[in-house]
Amino acid sequence: DWVRDPEPQGGIRHEVERQLALVATVGATTADDRLSVRVAPAARERLTAILAARGIDAQRPYVVMHPGASASSRRWPAERFGETAAALSRLTDLPILVTGSSGEAELAATLARAASRDERSTSGRSSIHDLTGALGLDELIAAIDGARLLISNNSGPVHIAAACQTPVVDLYALTNPQHTPWHVASRVLSKDVPCSNCQRSVCPELHHACLTGVTVDETVEAACELLTATVGDAVADIRVGSAIEPATLDAMLPAVVGRPPTGRAQAPEAIGSC
Repeated sequence: DWVRDPEPQGGIRHEVERQLALVATVGATTADDRLSVRVAPAARERLTAILAARGIDAQRPYVVMHPGASASSRRWPAERFGETAAALSRLTDLPILVTGSSGEAELAATLARAASRDERSTSGRSSIHDLTGALGLDELIAAIDGARLLISNNSGPVHIAAACQTPVVDLYALTNPQHTPWHVASRVLSKDVPCSNCQRSVCPELHHACLTGVTVDETVEAACELLTATVGDAVADIRVGSAIEPATLDAMLPAVVGRPPTGRAQAPEAIGSC
């Protein structure tokens, strides 16, 4: 039998709500609509070995960055990911793990070149680690589960982060409003455009304005807010070389280096201004 889809005339729902409503028609319901995923212990062990081979301690804080997406319309420029990575590495000394398939290696290379051009960065080049093609799905899940933060285009890793309750900065192209991070601490970054909800894999206007309008500083600020909410009240002095207002940064970014996790923010609404 077919089930009539009430959208868009009846309003737009998140994809999770749409799917739950669909299975409810055959009697399948749940009181808990959060995403969940099981992280296999063997995957954690493999990830630890992969990181150790690159000189990274998996028990120390790190950030995962995912610059890829299957559709070009959903990709924030890799150069800006690189500038963001350099800024965060400089400001926090956190390792940045760049993930993706082997076919996305050029995106990671572009990211790394952009990071290396940041003249203000002294540690960024050695703290950005290219893991494209190195992780299977299980290891990627383990990496995101162990991360302090994910910074990603609107793609599969965002939903893995939601299932793991890992805070996420989502560079969100306005191609479809139904795929935002679900029940997880997040910052969704985009710019409103007349052509939003285009449902296209290639930008029909060829300007990508819904994404290219998002700046590096906005992304760094969003990351700082989520890192602060995650690790507590310790604050680092990160004024040198930043384009963001010093008072804003001083109130935002925690001294996270070497600190064990102190608990994740549980919901976007729980995070106020820092």
